[in-house]
Amino acid sequence: MLNSKFSLTQAYYKAGKIVVDNFMFFSVATGIGMLASAVYLLLLGGVDFMFLKKNIFSLVKLFQETATSSTGSLHHENFAVHAALAKYIPHEILEHFFDLDVASFNIAKEDIAKIITWIIPSALVLKLCIDTMTIGWIKIALDLNQNKKVSFKYLFEYYYLVLRVFTVNLAVNIVTILGLMLFVIPGVFVYQRLRFAKFFVIDKNLTIVNALQSSWALTQASVLDLTGFSLISTMLSNIANFVLILRVFILPLQIQTETNIYQQLLNK
Repeated sequence: MLNSKFSLTQAYYKAGKIVVDNFMFFSVATGIGMLASAVYLLLLGGVDFMFLKKNIFSLVKLFQETATSSTGSLHHENFAVHAALAKYIPHEILEHFFDLDVASFNIAKEDIAKIITWIIPSALVLKLCIDTMTIGWIKIALDLNQNKKVSFKYLFEYYYLVLRVFTVNLAVNIVTILGLMLFVIPGVFVYQRLRFAKFFVIDKNLTIVNALQSSWALTQASVLDLTGFSLISTMLSNIANFVLILRVFILPLQIQTETNIYQQLLNK
């Protein structure tokens, strides 16, 4: 039977106790995750450089300019992306999001071909590898929350779920972005209703559609509480970004807390 609400205090308390009791395990797991992320960025950067090395200095200059001033559409030769979007996006939205100065960088046809055939597929493959570890983290949290033994193998052995979890996350992200474009609140609402879809895939081995439906039913009376949790989670994540040493504690704490909320709502 589903509960209507959950106790955030209880979730953080139990999560904190689990992280403290398994601090060495989480420290090593976090180190493995950081190393994998570093390898991911190096490989992705290597692929990008290999296929765009002729334009690398122009790209670096462009990124420097966009970091210090507002820029807008990229160009494909003499064709502006901004102008193309005007055919499909309402004028009010286009002005709000894309009414910026134009960046002076031309993308040649051969570069577009390289991006489509090599850079995007390689980035996707590497992203799926990182997602496999994320699934492992959630599985660790699920089992620790039920006082089960876990191992570092969890970070790599649930690869068979990665395509389903990736698809679920993609669906949730798309509808969330669409909702955010409709005055923000619909996006927040939809995200909170669907945020546990990936948990149902990992925990219950559900299909994509069933996982989305189950998350929607699970969170029916908890949107405000979950939004509050998201605000606290964002604040803690920002602290961890500034004080890197705290990531060893805050990262597992966040995953463990969200998992506890999920299991409270399931009334386990």
